[in-house]
Amino acid sequence: MRAPSLPTDGAAFAPAPEWSAPEDEQWGWAEAFLLLQFLWGVALFVPGIQAYRAYVRALPYVSSLAALVYYYRRPTGEGVHASAKWLMASLGILVLNLLHTTTHSAAGVAQVVFQLSILAPVLWMTRAVRSEAKLTRLLWIVFASSALSSTVGLLQVYYPDQFLPPEFSALGREMNPDLVSSLTYRGADGQEIIRPPGLSDLPGGAAVAAMLTMALGVVLAFRQHTTVVVRAGCLALAAVGMTALLLTQVRSLTLAAAASVGVFALLRLRQGRAVAGVASLAFGAALVAGAYVWAVAVGGDSLAARYTGLLDDGVVSTFKEERGAFLTYTLSELLFEYPFGAGIGRWGMMHVYFGDRAMWEAPPIHVEIQPTGWLLDGGLPLWITMGAALAAGLRASYLVAVRADGSLQESATAILCLQLTLLAICLSGPAFNTQLGIQFWALTAALWGPVLAAEAQLTAAEGRAAYA
Repeated sequence: MRAPSLPTDGAAFAPAPEWSAPEDEQWGWAEAFLLLQFLWGVALFVPGIQAYRAYVRALPYVSSLAALVYYYRRPTGEGVHASAKWLMASLGILVLNLLHTTTHSAAGVAQVVFQLSILAPVLWMTRAVRSEAKLTRLLWIVFASSALSSTVGLLQVYYPDQFLPPEFSALGREMNPDLVSSLTYRGADGQEIIRPPGLSDLPGGAAVAAMLTMALGVVLAFRQHTTVVVRAGCLALAAVGMTALLLTQVRSLTLAAAASVGVFALLRLRQGRAVAGVASLAFGAALVAGAYVWAVAVGGDSLAARYTGLLDDGVVSTFKEERGAFLTYTLSELLFEYPFGAGIGRWGMMHVYFGDRAMWEAPPIHVEIQPTGWLLDGGLPLWITMGAALAAGLRASYLVAVRADGSLQESATAILCLQLTLLAICLSGPAFNTQLGIQFWALTAALWGPVLAAEAQLTAAEGRAAYA
């Protein structure tokens, strides 16, 4: 596999010729894969499904590995995304750290396979997405699926008896019997509000989908050639998403969603579309303010205090006192204790499922943010390779966003906003040890598929011209 160089003349960013493979315009595995990533939680609303929860949760990851096997069943000689080589190096570091004396063998192997499933889309998604039309369709699928979960989350606040899952996570309640009560607060009318789980079985689970709904709602509303009806619908769903997000009281994701609007406005300015940039910023700010008023009217003083405290103390100060403490601990203590990793399988769900309880000399280590997880798994080398992979992914998306035109530029702008939003929440949780990592790499590679297809078509056209 080779990573293609980024074109400097913009030729490969031109729209694909009309003779592109017609089957790529049809619905296929890429669409089904993303629908599974966002809608798997629907199965958890079936009564009695908790006995099979582990299998339901494994489906999004297993499907990623299955797609890797399917698309690589025969070689094509085509290049891959520039992030791929760094991700392969990261996987190699994980494999080497299986030899660490404090690695939990079963949990370590499970963690390596788990991480392979998360990064796999960067290898196969470029083969699944070959046209700008398909890429645009994937973005609408992400938005529609997230909006559905956000809407369900909002309905769970208004009609809990009808829309809350019949059973909350059995594993979560086993680990913390007070899980649901600890994530419940009293609303404006004195009613108890469980932080909406959305299409999941965990209180507050609607937060990620709500964040994506807000971010993509504004971006898609300001795509070129969007009708007034579609634009209004996108902004309305963005308001629903932001309100549901505020009701989950997950402040880090709330800030990320609001910041995504500013990122989109800056990209529009960079693209020379100042009017669209200012308009999106104004509408985004109005949506955030309106959603806050709506959420406080439902959530009451406890919700208001959650966010006014953030404003009173300052975002930076609040971060230092809360999540910043984990970052400081990682940099000041864990980095010197485990410069080359602490052994694989000592944190996260892989340890919960497969950890060796008899290994008293290698106890589990609690992880709250992604940098800590990477440090424990591979130390400084893993920080370097993962950092390079993320940088390569962002750089590629940025170049397409500023050099392409038409729908490819619009899609690149949306994906870059999502990439930066997902990257920001790495400091609030181990995002790349969840489905968020799959979604990040899937969208990153999906953007690169049409570029590779255009590159291949240009090469073929030049060959035919030379032969003629």
